[in-house]
Amino acid sequence: MTHRADGREPADYDSNGYDYRSYWRGRDYESHAEQHALGRLLPRFGHVEWFADLGGGFGRNLAHYADIAEHAVLVDYSANNLRAAEARHYAAVDRGRLHLVRADLRALPFIDDAFDAAMVVRVLHHLTELDRYLAEMSRTIRARWLLDIPIKHHLLARLRALRYGSAVPLSDPTPQITGTTAGAFRLYHLGAVRGSLDALGWDTTEVASVNNLRRWDRRLPPRLTEALQTPAAGIEALAQRVGRGWWGPSQFVLARRRHPARPRLRPVPEQTQPHTRGLAARMACPSCRGGLDWTDFAAFCRRCGVCYRHHDGFWDFAAGVPAPVPAEAIA
Repeated sequence: MTHRADGREPADYDSNGYDYRSYWRGRDYESHAEQHALGRLLPRFGHVEWFADLGGGFGRNLAHYADIAEHAVLVDYSANNLRAAEARHYAAVDRGRLHLVRADLRALPFIDDAFDAAMVVRVLHHLTELDRYLAEMSRTIRARWLLDIPIKHHLLARLRALRYGSAVPLSDPTPQITGTTAGAFRLYHLGAVRGSLDALGWDTTEVASVNNLRRWDRRLPPRLTEALQTPAAGIEALAQRVGRGWWGPSQFVLARRRHPARPRLRPVPEQTQPHTRGLAARMACPSCRGGLDWTDFAAFCRRCGVCYRHHDGFWDFAAGVPAPVPAEAIA
């Protein structure tokens, strides 16, 4: 999760020692459905020099872009998630293949067109003012990105409306808010989100319907669930293709920019470490978009004087948490 549902502040995934990895225990079907879709779709990107996993959590999907991307940047607001990602993917971080960045999706610390390609999975349902978020994320992507869009007009929702009646206008472009105030989620009309992307200069294609047999394995006895795993996986694989746009609650959309441009990379000071140089050339202060000077421990904005630290394996560019320049960073 990246932001609170009320839109005022980022969601707190770091309170009370919460570990997002625990969410996936007992959710084998959901995990398999997503992994199957990503394993089929991300290779379509071909070779990518710089890839962004926006709202990427603890890096559970890294395996799907590690083979296609020369360099990847995993962005998340949760420090706990990023610590878990550093522990899980230490070798990739140590080699400079994977960079971990703590940031707010409303104010990303990257230049325009920083990434050749990107993905956003299990993120949009947490976001308010979706157009604002889409504009900021798309600003940093040069050519293509894969979006997981949670929709309100999926098959199960329509069947429920037919059976029980519903006050929720499933065809209305207005997002539907579900859950409690503390844990509200937003569901969207697919056409409305695609329209927003179109206005930002992206052509979109529905490429997969995901989680089509929603929570089936959590409603049956374990022995029966185990026996039905193989046929359920087969149905999911078929439904991902034939159910695009209407069946599953998660619709994956591939967006291609109509007029891609090359990024105007920032000059990097000579003393910047080799593993950081490529990343540094693509970054800017999230507060003022100024250029940055780098050390092993911090990035210092030349324009507004804000310092962003490196600790626990990740660069902390979260909005609203600038730190004074540490003495060791300017010595």
